[in-house]
Amino acid sequence: MSEKWRLILNNKGDGYYNMAADEAISLNYASFKMPTLRIYGWERPFISLGYNQKIRDILKPGAEIPFIRRITGGSSIFHHNELTYSITCSLQDLSLPREVKKSYEKICGFLIRFYSMLGLGARFAKDIFETANLGQYSDFCFSSCQHYDLIIRRRKIGGNAQRRTKDIIFQHGSIPQLIDVAQVRKAINNTELFEDKITFLDALLNQKTDFKKLQFLLMESFKESFNIKFREKGFYQQEKKTIEYLKENKYRQKEWNLYK
Repeated sequence: MSEKWRLILNNKGDGYYNMAADEAISLNYASFKMPTLRIYGWERPFISLGYNQKIRDILKPGAEIPFIRRITGGSSIFHHNELTYSITCSLQDLSLPREVKKSYEKICGFLIRFYSMLGLGARFAKDIFETANLGQYSDFCFSSCQHYDLIIRRRKIGGNAQRRTKDIIFQHGSIPQLIDVAQVRKAINNTELFEDKITFLDALLNQKTDFKKLQFLLMESFKESFNIKFREKGFYQQEKKTIEYLKENKYRQKEWNLYK
């Protein structure tokens, strides 16, 4: 297990940059062997599609919110007022099991600690709901529950997705501060009743939450959960070049975002 990790605290960016930065860290992991936690936000509304989703099935005709395809699977997410994290590491860096669901359980433990720091009791969906009601994907991530989704007051908060390349794990996830139900409904199909299934931090805490303070708490929860030390360091030069390449030649291109 690696005790030294890199911490990247980014400000809010657009979807093209955010997805390019996440993938660049993952692609360059083999060169630097530096496990990394990145925490970032979104400067404007953006929809991310799961890798295997078909755009015509997900977005409503005339939807004006920009969208982007992720390298991870799962369902679409409406990003804006949220904290987003990404983790890039090897199985050995966190002593993770090879079984995917078990690795989710171990990694997401730091999210349970994070919510606890805010005075909120989060549990895995599998520990609350009948398993027969879990595991079905919907068009919109927050409309359905997987076994290791996090639940607070019997409502889902956020979502997480993972991708593996040999022994390298990339996982990212959304922690919503606020969800604009009307905007989601205008843009994404099959979202008529989702507000009864979800929650977000501002509602749970009955106040407007601060992005920077949440970044710090999330970082602390990760550090304490895995007993690691952070090096606050930016992107390597090679990663910066990869980000720019991916942003312009992949994530801004229709061939990637519309290919399904």
